[in-house]
Amino acid sequence: MANLNLEPASRASDVEAAAPVVIDGAMSRGRATVRILVALFTGIMISVHYTNYSPLSSAMRSEMHITSGEVGLFSTLLFIGMALTYMVGGVLADRFGTKPVLLISCSSLALGSIAQPLVASLAWMLAWQVVIGFAAGCAFLAGANVVAGLGRYSTLGQGFYGGSVQLGAGLGLLFTPLLLPRLGWQGCFLFWGLLTLACIVTWLLIPERREARQVSAPRFGTALRSRSLWLLGLSHMGTFSLGNAIAATITLYLMHVYGISLVVAGAIGSVPPIIGMFFRPLGGWLLARRYVRSMSLLRSGTALGCLGVILLALPLHLPWLAVVALLMIGIGSTIPYASVFNSAANLRNVKKGLAQGFMSTVSTPPVILGPPLIGLIFDYTGSFLYAYGLIALFGCIATGAAFLARSALKNESLQPPETI
Repeated sequence: MANLNLEPASRASDVEAAAPVVIDGAMSRGRATVRILVALFTGIMISVHYTNYSPLSSAMRSEMHITSGEVGLFSTLLFIGMALTYMVGGVLADRFGTKPVLLISCSSLALGSIAQPLVASLAWMLAWQVVIGFAAGCAFLAGANVVAGLGRYSTLGQGFYGGSVQLGAGLGLLFTPLLLPRLGWQGCFLFWGLLTLACIVTWLLIPERREARQVSAPRFGTALRSRSLWLLGLSHMGTFSLGNAIAATITLYLMHVYGISLVVAGAIGSVPPIIGMFFRPLGGWLLARRYVRSMSLLRSGTALGCLGVILLALPLHLPWLAVVALLMIGIGSTIPYASVFNSAANLRNVKKGLAQGFMSTVSTPPVILGPPLIGLIFDYTGSFLYAYGLIALFGCIATGAAFLARSALKNESLQPPETI
C-alpha cells in the first residue's frame, strides 16, 4: 500500500472506493488495542447464540414435544437471518460507520434473546431466532469492519476477533449445561440475552472514528462477477460454516454414540471452538509475520476440517479417534479465518464491507441446511454416518475451491502476489 502513488490512476480510484478515508490520522497502538478488545467482547456475545441452544435440545424436545429435526431449525433460522444481513451490515458500516450499526444490531440481538424464552412455543421461539440471526449478521460484519480498518494492526486484530467468535461458541456449549439445572432451559436463554446488553454499554463508551463516508452506490454487480469472492465464499464453507454445523449437533452425537451425560458432552463439544480461540489469532499472526501464504493456510485448514468430519462420520466409535477428529475440526475450521476475511477486504474493485458480507453469505449452506438435515437423518437412521457425511461433502467442495482461489486473487487483489 505504500506505493499506491506509483499505480495507474484507475487503480488508485478503485482503492479509494474499496476503503474509507481516515481523516484523523494513523491509528495509535492504544486506540487500536481498545477497539480490538471491545470487538472481542462483542464477538463473544454474538457467537454465544450460535450454540447456546444445542445443550438445551433434550430439555426442549421433552417439554415442547418436538423432534431433533425441529430443534435443528434453531440453527437454520439463525444462520438464514445472518446470511440475509451479512451484506446489509457490511454496506451500512461502509456507508454510516461501524458504531451506529453495532449499537442498533446489539440492541436488537439483546431484545430478541430476552423475548425468545418468554413463551414456550416453537413458532414464537423460531420467529425470535430469525431476529437474533438478523442482528448477529449485522453485528458480526460491523465488528469485522472495525478490525479491518485498523491499518497495520488489521491482520492480527482480525485473527483475535475470529478467536473471540470461537470462544463465544465454546462458552455457549460449556456453560449452558451447567446453568440448566439451576435456571431451566428458558432461564438459560434469558441469562445469555441479558448478558448481551453489556455490548451496548461498551460501544457507547468508544468514540466513533472520523472517516469519510462512502456516498457511492454499493457495487453489487461487481461482487457478483468477482470470481475471487465466490471462491472465497465456497472455501469459507469449510471453515466457519462447517465448524458451526458440527458445533450445533455435537452434544447429540456424543451423547448418542458414547452414552455420556449432557454436561460431559457439552464440555467435550466445546473443545473445537475453544481451540479456535487460539488458532484464529495464530493464523493472523502467521500471516502478519509472513511465515505462510494466505491461500496455503486456507487450503490446509479446509482439508484438515473436512478430514475431521469424515472421521466423526465413520461408525468406528473409538473415543480417541473422536478426540482426534474434534481437534482437527477445531484447528482446520479456524486457523484460515484471517486469510479469508483479509483477502475479501483487499479486493481492488469491491468495498471491504460488501466483499466480506457477500463472501460470508456464500459460505452459509452447510450451517443453514446441515443441522436440521442431520437431525432428520439421525431420527430416520439412528446413525451419524450419512448425517455427517453430508457435512463432509460440503467440506470437500470447500477444499476444492480453496485450491482454485489463488489464481483468481492474483488478478483481483491489492495484496502483493507473494503473500496470496
